[in-house]
Amino acid sequence: MPQQDENGHGTFLAGVACGGEDVENGFIGAVPEAYIGVVKLKEAKQYLRDFYFIPDGVEAFQENDIMMGVTYLSNLANYMNVPLVICLALGSSSGSHGKDGPLSSYLNFICSRRKKSVVTATGNEANTRHHFQGRITGEMEYEDVEITVEDDMDGFFIEMWADQPELYAVSIISPTGEQVPKIPVRKGSEIFEFIFEGTTVAVDYRIEAQSSASQLIYIRFVKPRKGLWIIRVFPESVVTGLYNMWLPMQQMTGGNVFFLRSNPDMTITMPGTARQVITAGGYRVANRSIFADSGRGYTTAGEIKPDFVAPAVDIYGPGLRGNYLTFTGTSAAAAITAGAVAQVMQWAIVEQKQPTLSNAGIKNMLIRGAQKSVDRSYPNREWGYGILDVYQSFEKLRQ
Repeated sequence: MPQQDENGHGTFLAGVACGGEDVENGFIGAVPEAYIGVVKLKEAKQYLRDFYFIPDGVEAFQENDIMMGVTYLSNLANYMNVPLVICLALGSSSGSHGKDGPLSSYLNFICSRRKKSVVTATGNEANTRHHFQGRITGEMEYEDVEITVEDDMDGFFIEMWADQPELYAVSIISPTGEQVPKIPVRKGSEIFEFIFEGTTVAVDYRIEAQSSASQLIYIRFVKPRKGLWIIRVFPESVVTGLYNMWLPMQQMTGGNVFFLRSNPDMTITMPGTARQVITAGGYRVANRSIFADSGRGYTTAGEIKPDFVAPAVDIYGPGLRGNYLTFTGTSAAAAITAGAVAQVMQWAIVEQKQPTLSNAGIKNMLIRGAQKSVDRSYPNREWGYGILDVYQSFEKLRQ
């Protein structure tokens, strides 16, 4: 069935990555003669949108549908016997922000296949104040995490993650001082009603045992009252005392909610934290400064992310009506990087210069060729290993 791009995001990114040359308007994509395979994702089911409080008009997709789309593109490339670069310019703040998770694991698998590569963006969450990093040390009985709710809203949720063998319990304190006592970990799931606020809070303890046995505490606020909410974190069994909390992505919340003592690090959206994918952050070409919203590393698993940065501010590309416009966001950096990866694949695989070059080899090649500033140490949480430079990456092959 024929489909149409309604918001222009996919059209713009496809154009930046591999759009044909338009001399009159001064535009050309990174790899203008590449084949384009497109998957239009269907919207997430309504009950999931309701559960996660996704506002009307905001696009959201299911992880299993994304995996099906990736599978389709992989099978299409196999059928056509051509190299494949998947540009996955979307993400989520849900998850441990480590290397685990179904989508991350599947993308790592795709990257391990011959003639396959996946490029993701870091997201635009660095300045949203939606990440808190806590640490309970010494004889601390607990640590308070303050959350400011500035608007009336249907609700929001928080994910608190801790690596094994860390184990924590929580209690909740409302803006009027009403407090839920410490909820024992063995309780599993509990629902609490705050009488004066008219707010319902559900707390769910889980051990995510897919591979890491990390602890997840999922806290869901329904009809939260404006004011300062406190999550009191108690150590049950700790070694490092470290834990992290994330609120949903900015556009996925129906009001302004943020951590009072936020941390801009570890704000790369999933699956940009997956080990094997190529993850691009964003920078401003005009003054060679970092794009302030570009998600920052590292991952909770200690992986160096982003791998590097690419242009992300005022990027020129095609719109829906045959026009051209400018766009700012790390998804543009991902599209430019996907084009760069396709250039390398053309040289290495299609032209048979290095026919066995893998996704890992391409990533390392681009990392080695990344531009570095003399007044900055590398790798770092904002710039990764530097600025994408395809020409310099090829120059490095001569050395």
